[in-house]
Amino acid sequence: MADKSLCIVILNWNSVADTLRAVRLLHLSPWSICVVDNGSDDATELAPLRQSYPEVHIIETGQNLGYAGGMNTGMKWALTDGFTHALLLNPDTTPSIDVVENMLNLADGCAVVGTVQVTEDRVPYLSAATLLGKKKVVPFDCPTSCGQGHDVDIVSGAGMMIELTTAESLGYIDERFFHYKEEFDYCYRVTSSGGRIRFHCGSPLIHRCGGSLPTSSPTALYYSFRNELLFLRKHFGLFASVSALGIYRKALRSIIQSPSSTVPVFRGIAHGVRGITGPLSNLEVGGITK
Repeated sequence: MADKSLCIVILNWNSVADTLRAVRLLHLSPWSICVVDNGSDDATELAPLRQSYPEVHIIETGQNLGYAGGMNTGMKWALTDGFTHALLLNPDTTPSIDVVENMLNLADGCAVVGTVQVTEDRVPYLSAATLLGKKKVVPFDCPTSCGQGHDVDIVSGAGMMIELTTAESLGYIDERFFHYKEEFDYCYRVTSSGGRIRFHCGSPLIHRCGGSLPTSSPTALYYSFRNELLFLRKHFGLFASVSALGIYRKALRSIIQSPSSTVPVFRGIAHGVRGITGPLSNLEVGGITK
């Protein structure tokens, strides 16, 4: 009988080489793999995957639904097919069976499980945090990498294990964010509803940040600033987004360091305050391209 404890959902968007690597590392595991193609430009994008790994379930959305829409598609299929949990993986991660096992060992009674993440050069970066007073983000770090589970408030969406009935009851990941901050919002909704989030500090998941969208690109800057303000507006009201001095200081620093970022940063802030959500075409953003 197939193991229905976990379905590994990998989101593909013009990144089949990365997706193939992730599948290759996990295809001998006892868990099923679902690859969601999020409207890749090439219609034959996943032909090598179909040829090499015919057992992998493939869903083609036909359009770019963003991280949230693509992962929601995979989770809904997994829940319908009888799985209890889904591990959401970015294709630019380099997963291992040990990492997945350690996360799954923490999953009982938890709505979300995350794990420590490092760059390809093995440099740790922020992959978990706690919230002070429900607003102030405090990065979480276990200085000893003790290998135990820790209770946190936020984990990175690049490698996030989700209990599916909880996801269904919460309405899944909010697709209005489209790119960035959606896992922050989901984790906040989990803890606000009394759910538990745990973090494994001893199993590093290698993640090449910005594999699908470079974090310094104008598009990334736009979504980053817009969605930070959208999160505040959604949960704390318009005043919270207008008075977010820390975000505005960060925007000013970004513009001073790189004057070319002025348009995407200002557009992101303006749209965040106004509550504009979802994907935007280059024309709507003001000529912003990757």
